[in-house]
Amino acid sequence: MLRMLKPNAITLHKTRPQVGQEIQACIGCNECLLACPAVAEPITIDMLNRETLSGPISEPVARFTRACYQCGACVAPCPVGLHRDAMMLWLKVRLLSSMEEM
Repeated sequence: MLRMLKPNAITLHKTRPQVGQEIQACIGCNECLLACPAVAEPITIDMLNRETLSGPISEPVARFTRACYQCGACVAPCPVGLHRDAMMLWLKVRLLSSMEEM
């Protein structure tokens, strides 16, 4: 019988401090979101940055997080060279964890 695997933060390719450093390095230009094919409603990079590691996850960010399939389209346009895809993985884990708590 197959069992569901719970996400484990240790398996992520960036550590929490590394993701935090990338968030702090973000200049807020929104280039990553402009290149993203999953954006269906207005959200800002500030919202994503704020909700990636802590605090409540708003419904627009939750919908975007579910729609993101980590294609990497957000990485190349970043003028600072950040990896929004890794940050999104952290947000996906947070969203999944918050759903389990309900």
